[in-house]
Amino acid sequence: MDAMLADPLAVLVLAHADDKLLLGHVQSDWTGLGPLLEEDIAASAMSQDDLSHALILYEFLGKRFDLDPDVIAFERAPEDYACCDLVTFPDEFDWATSLVKRWLVAVFTGLGLERLGTLDDADLSARCDRIMPEQRLQVAHLGNWIRRLGSAGGESTARMQAAVDRVAEVTGTLFEVPGHRLEEDETYCCGRDDLFTEWNGIVQATLAEAGLTGTFTLPERSTVGGRRGTHAGHFTEQLTEMTEVRRVSPGASW
Repeated sequence: MDAMLADPLAVLVLAHADDKLLLGHVQSDWTGLGPLLEEDIAASAMSQDDLSHALILYEFLGKRFDLDPDVIAFERAPEDYACCDLVTFPDEFDWATSLVKRWLVAVFTGLGLERLGTLDDADLSARCDRIMPEQRLQVAHLGNWIRRLGSAGGESTARMQAAVDRVAEVTGTLFEVPGHRLEEDETYCCGRDDLFTEWNGIVQATLAEAGLTGTFTLPERSTVGGRRGTHAGHFTEQLTEMTEVRRVSPGASW
């Protein structure tokens, strides 16, 4: 485990895998509670996809470092998870907040996985290729809802704008440099500025089509938050709930 957590590539993969794992867990709370049947089903399907995508990435790390993927997913110390605080940010069962949060993460994840897929690692590239078709569907589906609800006028537009404003406060956590065990290296995470620029361009274009506005800022490279193991309280609550069975029955399997 220590070797994995000290490897820069592994930590980048972990950041995406942990985002997927926690987001899939959190968003599964919406099962049966969606505003209409079709979207209820879609939300549940996306949560299942996220958990499946996390497993694909954990399997890559397990193979690379001779670790059980379930051990990677469920038996690390809280500070060794590299997910950002946005994925566990409470939506208080407000559909607009849930939608905006999931969409912003989906756009980021799609761009990040595209970049990982170009690295000189055939196994990682193949795994990213498996994930990307479903990731693109998520981005398209969620983006369409942003446009539809944002441009509807009246209460719909007001609620969507309020959700964007609320979530924007923690969206910068997506771009925190991951890995609290890594030595400081100016070459690590190169391209972060370009990633933010591309992400922000996609997000702003969709918001404009929806008649919404949002201001997002790239955090300083030295920022320490969830990606470096200093998580918000809502992460701890979700991790405790998610790992309860594993803690009660270590090593249990179906």
